[in-house]
Amino acid sequence: MDPCIGLIDQELARFEKRLNAELNADVELVHIIARYMATLKGKRLRPALILLVAKASGRWNEQLIDTAVAVEMIHAATMAHDDVVDSATVRRGRETVNECWTGQIAVLMGDFLLARALRLLIGTGNLQVLSAVAHATERLSIGEIFEIQIGTQCDTREESYFAMVSDKTASLISAAARIGAILAGASDEVVQSMGRYGESLGRAFQVADDILDLTSDQATMGKPVGHDLREGKITLPLIRALQQAPLAARSEMEALLARPDKDEAEWAQIVAFVEEYRGVAAATETAHEYAAQAQQCLKVLAPSPARAALERAVQLVVERNN
Repeated sequence: MDPCIGLIDQELARFEKRLNAELNADVELVHIIARYMATLKGKRLRPALILLVAKASGRWNEQLIDTAVAVEMIHAATMAHDDVVDSATVRRGRETVNECWTGQIAVLMGDFLLARALRLLIGTGNLQVLSAVAHATERLSIGEIFEIQIGTQCDTREESYFAMVSDKTASLISAAARIGAILAGASDEVVQSMGRYGESLGRAFQVADDILDLTSDQATMGKPVGHDLREGKITLPLIRALQQAPLAARSEMEALLARPDKDEAEWAQIVAFVEEYRGVAAATETAHEYAAQAQQCLKVLAPSPARAALERAVQLVVERNN
């Protein structure tokens, strides 16, 4: 996202200052952990989308900064909870909160961030924004649970995968794009189109993440290669490889996937299967299809530098290496 944010440098600087202030807490341990979590800074995709969509849609609204902070805090909270669920030890190249402290503390810190975000959203007094974020957070939670379900059941149906991705990943990205348009006073047509833009962008983002899980390295991604597969997560490259494999090879692989406590040789066999049946290549095509859908949604906006940045953001999502 970095090459796209030159237009909103000043706004993002205000966002960072406001976020920093909201991470303050009277309890020393909360303050220390919040500061540590701030070092796990991500791409700031969601706040950048809020700000860029607002600029592309029409007019500035001072509520945008607080709303961007709230959305980023919700994202950080869900990451903290997700790391506990996955027993993850590394995020973005650093130890997770649950690894540095405990799982209980990580869950409670996530709750703290969610509560702070809710307070900020209520402070805006905009029920449409509050509704959009509440709905996205509900979908996100459902997606997290559904991901566990399809992993446990070895459910490799494509419709199950995309239902999970839409809720788990795309929901908050879609809400961010919608919120930017809402607070800019855009028409309902633009608000709805920006929601669809975020939904397609979120799907492309998750598919790209699935691809990187198999093609990147730990130093780049900040987590072990093949981590998601080892966590029992069903990813699109695996689904597409299963679709393209002969029946006998598919049946053998499905039996292996259902087997508990797989050893290193078996994990290597799964990765080799995905490679042999072009799972990554097929998933890459799908990521580009969703990127094209996202680009199409932007045509409702008048040409502008902000719209061009949103177009570039789509390209960067599917071409990213971390």
